[in-house]
Amino acid sequence: MTHHPFPAAGRGPEASSTHVDGAIPLVHIIDDDAEICAALSAGLEAHGFRATFSQSAAAGLAAARQQYPDLILCDINMPGKNGHELLAELRSDEDLANCPFVFMTGNPLFSQPRKGMDLGADDFLLKPFTLDTLVTCVNARLRRSGISGQGEAALVKSLREGLRRGLPHEFFTPLTGIIGFAEMLEQEGDLMKPEECREALRNILLSGRRLQRTLRNYIYAIDRMGPDSAAPFPVLSASTVAQLFQQGARAAAERHRRGSDLALEITGAPIAGSAQELVLMIEELADNAFSFSRAHSIVRIRAARVENELHISVTDSGRGMSRQQLKSLGLFRQFERQKYEQQGLGVGLFIAHQAVRRTGGLLRFESVKDVGTTCHVILPVADEGNPT
Repeated sequence: MTHHPFPAAGRGPEASSTHVDGAIPLVHIIDDDAEICAALSAGLEAHGFRATFSQSAAAGLAAARQQYPDLILCDINMPGKNGHELLAELRSDEDLANCPFVFMTGNPLFSQPRKGMDLGADDFLLKPFTLDTLVTCVNARLRRSGISGQGEAALVKSLREGLRRGLPHEFFTPLTGIIGFAEMLEQEGDLMKPEECREALRNILLSGRRLQRTLRNYIYAIDRMGPDSAAPFPVLSASTVAQLFQQGARAAAERHRRGSDLALEITGAPIAGSAQELVLMIEELADNAFSFSRAHSIVRIRAARVENELHISVTDSGRGMSRQQLKSLGLFRQFERQKYEQQGLGVGLFIAHQAVRRTGGLLRFESVKDVGTTCHVILPVADEGNPT
């Protein structure tokens, strides 16, 4: 007899990808009953989660390895590999070993949770259970694993600490460059060749722009630590949005002296948002792509309207990130800084995430180690009205 946890609603599995989503936790459901999968997915999504599902342990393991979930909800008694066997395999997987795992079953013979707990399960649900019970369980597991929305306070604390450590370096390094090259021009300018003078001036300009960006990002980050304003955003026209994206992308390319590496395929759409934040969003995502990829490799930025959404992607051919790095991606963290020295406070992703969040969008990453990374942004399209 099939035990339905709550009334089913039609829902299919979404496309899988290695991901980091700054706002919405992903729950992957594994159950051989398609109606239960659909009901659980619909219920979780109605409560603000994202949900995908598989109908066998083998398919669930493959899906989890491709698209790292924030929690796995798994039936025990399934044809082929059962839930206990799947959990044992997951706990031996380096990338998935720490993923929160909740068993569920409709068979009272499997209702003793001891074996599952011994294997490393985090919780146990006996079907039929209510939607409230499921949501309470999922929220508790996510809070315990530190990936719920309450982790935002810890991220803000991390940002403050990072700013305190990094600001002196980020302020004084470009200042040293500006002063040094200016002194050289003052003292030796009459003896320097024209191309040497132009190079010194270019370095002064680059250092000045770096300092300007540091100050801008610092002020923006501090401002975002406070509550959001209740004032609505203006609706920006499709052409304005396209121009803002181009402006941000070119600013990042120019800063890295890689204008020839930038490929733009941008079509705008009306967006209710801040013009400054849209520029910052694209500039910081593009800057990240240039920072993590080689010179003379293409950074491709696309934007196109898909029905009521604007889909944006920023793709590089850099070193990529492992699944574990993607999973634990701090919004202001710089991975492997000692190995790959890079400039910046590490707040670029925080800024991009805040801009996406305040515009009502989603941010997601796909990455293949030593191949490259793509950042996906989805923004809701606004009612045309009287766009600016």
